[in-house]
Amino acid sequence: MEAAAESTPTRPSHASPTSPSPSPASLRQWRPAAQRNLRNQWSRLLAAKARWLAASGHGRSHASALVNAHLSRRYMPGMDLGVLKDMPGIREKASDKLARREEQCRSMLLSAYKEMVLAIVDLVKASRSMRCYSKVAQNSPLIRFTERQDDMNDSGDGGGTPVFKWFSVLEFENLAQELVEMFVSELQLKRLFVLEFLSVTLKEGVEHDGSLEWSDELFDGEFNEFQSIGLHSEDSYPLPKNWSAGVSQAGQPSQTPSHEIFQVYLTSWLANVNIKTSRIDEIFELVGEEMQIKLS
Repeated sequence: MEAAAESTPTRPSHASPTSPSPSPASLRQWRPAAQRNLRNQWSRLLAAKARWLAASGHGRSHASALVNAHLSRRYMPGMDLGVLKDMPGIREKASDKLARREEQCRSMLLSAYKEMVLAIVDLVKASRSMRCYSKVAQNSPLIRFTERQDDMNDSGDGGGTPVFKWFSVLEFENLAQELVEMFVSELQLKRLFVLEFLSVTLKEGVEHDGSLEWSDELFDGEFNEFQSIGLHSEDSYPLPKNWSAGVSQAGQPSQTPSHEIFQVYLTSWLANVNIKTSRIDEIFELVGEEMQIKLS
C-alpha cells in the first residue's frame, strides 16, 4: 500500500547510485550502446509529450462541446425560442438532440482522456529505461547490452561516468523524472475535471449525478495502465497527495456545477497549470545539446 500512497511514480531504486568504475575496455564497449539507448529514450519522451499535449487539446475541445450541449439542454425548458415557441414538441425534440450530442461528446472526451493516460504510460516507461546493462551470451565472448538488469551488481550507469560529454545516466534520469512529475500531476487534475464533466451528463438517457467517484475506472483498463507505472495498487486508486477527500463535487448530487464553475474547469484545463512549458523546453534543449541532436 505504500506504493499506492505516492502521487507520482518514482524511478526504480538500485542497490547504489553508481556501480564501481568499470575498466576502460568495458567503458569503450558500454558507452556507444548507452548513447544509442539514451537517444532512443529521449526521442520516446519527446513523442510522448507531443502525444499528451495533442490529446489534451482534443479533450478540452470535447469537454467544451459537452458543457455547451449540457447547459443548453438544462436550460431548454425556460429558454426563449422566439417564433419557434409554438411549434409542437420543439423543446422535446431539441432536448433529445442535445442529449445525443452530449453522449457523442462524452465518448470523445473519454477517448481523449484515454490517449492522455497512454501517453503518460509511455512517458514514464521511457524515463525508467535509460540504463544500459551488459549481457554476456552463453558460450560467446561477445558482450551485448540491454535495458533489462540481469546482473544485480551491474547498475547500468557506467559507474557514473559521463555518457556523452558531461551528464551521467543518473542526471539524465533526474531530468526525465522532472518531466514525468509535471505531466502526472496535470493528468490527475484533468482526471478530476473529466470526472466532473461525466458526472452531470446523460448515460442511457438517465441523469446520473453523483454516480462516479474518484475510485471508479473511467475506461476499461485504466487502472491496469496506472498500476503498470506505480500510480495504482491492487486495492485502491488513492487521491493525490495533499488532495482533500471532498475535492470532487461528483459525489454530491445536490451540487451540480454552475455555468461559471464549468468555465473555470475549462479555463484551468487549457492553462495546463502543473506544466511549466519553459522548463520543459529548457530540459529538451539541454539534453539535445548534450547529445548533439535536435529534440524539438
